[in-house]
Amino acid sequence: MKTLLIATDFSPNAGHAASYGYAMAQQLKARLLICHALNVPAEIPQNGMVAWPMEVYDDMMQDSYTELEKLKATLIAEAGPDDFQPEIVCIHEAGFVTDVINDEAAQYGADLVIIGAHGNDPLGTLMIGNHSRKLIEVAKVPLLLIPSGVEFKSFQRIAFGSDFKQPEKDIELIHQLVTLTEAMDGELILAHIEQNSADPEYSAIVKHLLMELIGKLNYKNVSYKTVKSDHVEKGLEWLVQHAHIDMMVMAHREHNFFDQLINGSHTQKAAGRIPVPLLVLKPQKN
Repeated sequence: MKTLLIATDFSPNAGHAASYGYAMAQQLKARLLICHALNVPAEIPQNGMVAWPMEVYDDMMQDSYTELEKLKATLIAEAGPDDFQPEIVCIHEAGFVTDVINDEAAQYGADLVIIGAHGNDPLGTLMIGNHSRKLIEVAKVPLLLIPSGVEFKSFQRIAFGSDFKQPEKDIELIHQLVTLTEAMDGELILAHIEQNSADPEYSAIVKHLLMELIGKLNYKNVSYKTVKSDHVEKGLEWLVQHAHIDMMVMAHREHNFFDQLINGSHTQKAAGRIPVPLLVLKPQKN
């Protein structure tokens, strides 16, 4: 990963995510983009033109620029004299949050978007509020959600959790994860989240498929684990706690269990059980 984009609204949680992203950029020796969207939904018409008075717009842009420069200075001050200091680019544009993030990520070639979360709730009330679920849906690059209070450390153990009901799509994402895991010099765990009532024959097929895949991957530090649970959120909680996971990775597509998790009635309860950074991936469209 060469370029990381941090979305910020200058809240404490967003500031924490920025510090986390800066430390991650230091380890990866990557460029860091800090992006703020000036978003006033009631005053942005559908055609995207800014409707508020020009002097108000100018003041908002100046305030945004000032806050971005303060945040940049704060991050630089966190580095030690001998630490790698990533290039930091400050970006601020008016528009819908999701549009601004996607547009700037594309323009600057960002490999990852980082956003902050409130408390240990990486799937619930994100720092971008009502835009959070929309961003999960429309983000065009991988999305890393940082719970409040989680300090950066090297991702030694990365777990990819799935029910593997669409194995060909999961395998595509696993190849992407191998690249990230290698960069972090970590271990990748392929976790099959399996209901207790699952068909044993299907479970055996999944295990065989993944073991065969592991044998073909050009990376030795990959393992397979089955987690049996009738509730996805409880299975993920068990995995994080008992396998000492540093980052959870899940694929987001329609009708898989991640889609059910973020849209179901137990979303906020479930989210509190994943107190580690959560990386959300999407299969590439053909």
